[in-house]
Amino acid sequence: MDRFRDAKEKVLITTNVLSRGIDVEQVTVVINFDLPVDPEDRDKADCETYLHRIGRTGRFGKAGLAINLVDGPRTNNLLRQIEKHFWKTIQKLDTEDIDEMEKLNQ
Repeated sequence: MDRFRDAKEKVLITTNVLSRGIDVEQVTVVINFDLPVDPEDRDKADCETYLHRIGRTGRFGKAGLAINLVDGPRTNNLLRQIEKHFWKTIQKLDTEDIDEMEKLNQ
């Protein structure tokens, strides 16, 4: 963590442990490999944990990007639950559309 905070490392892979209370100014992208789920019901999204995870990016007045990897009906359902909870539409990108993917670099 210290090496990441000191910008000696560019990528940090972590668990929910770092989703709260950690502020690192240079974080501009958060990738959710797995969407957070309620430990009691794995088909129910944990929306508060999601908020804390993506809240690591775009802090201190900077722009940020949260990417959610969605691979089927179950994760699509979790993403819909998160959208409904926060009353926000999460933009979906077609990974086959190279032009859309290139826009992420701008």
